[in-house]
Amino acid sequence: MEYQLIRSRRKTIAICIGRGGEVTVRAPLHAADCLIERFVAEKQRWICEKSLQMRRLAEEQDKFRVSPGSFLPLLGEHYPVKEGTAVSFDGDCFYVPQKDENDIRPQLESFYREAAQRVILERVAYFSGKTGIIPAGVRVGRARTSWGSCSGKNRLSFSWRLVLAAPEELDYVVIHELAHIREHNHSARFWALVGSLMPDYRARHDKLRKLGRDLQKFHFS
Repeated sequence: MEYQLIRSRRKTIAICIGRGGEVTVRAPLHAADCLIERFVAEKQRWICEKSLQMRRLAEEQDKFRVSPGSFLPLLGEHYPVKEGTAVSFDGDCFYVPQKDENDIRPQLESFYREAAQRVILERVAYFSGKTGIIPAGVRVGRARTSWGSCSGKNRLSFSWRLVLAAPEELDYVVIHELAHIREHNHSARFWALVGSLMPDYRARHDKLRKLGRDLQKFHFS
């Protein structure tokens, strides 16, 4: 199996699969070649499956178009796209202007970020009032690898992509991060706190994981 080997001051061997299915192996500076080869051989089945998955995802992303006749997600629903004078949403349809798609996508992301800012802040305020857990601050950013996070100073950050999820999944992420203000870990005490605030959190968590995979095909920027 072909792969790119990158050595660095790390302690473990890791395998990364790129958008086109290319394989990169990251290893400690002095890891023996035979050890790396054995590690790759043991992970070969996973590498093949993941490479295929990434290539298919890349194809779906390349096919995705923001144009009249397509559909766009918002709060768990998919709405038709129609031609308009600017990127907008009227509750039933998205509207996009007749422009190059590279110009439309940044405008669409801006729309989503504004919507996410409004919705997420509202839900944080709602659950803060309900639970008495108050964050030091709330930020909506462009994170791709996580829905939300809580800093050591109890500042919460959320990805704008969370506004693509259904309200119940969005609420789960808000509760999850608020709970981290009390428990900065994923211990049994943390999950007990989440469960006390949202008894059906496991079902919401599972739906969110599936949603994350489904939404990867919507490549906005």
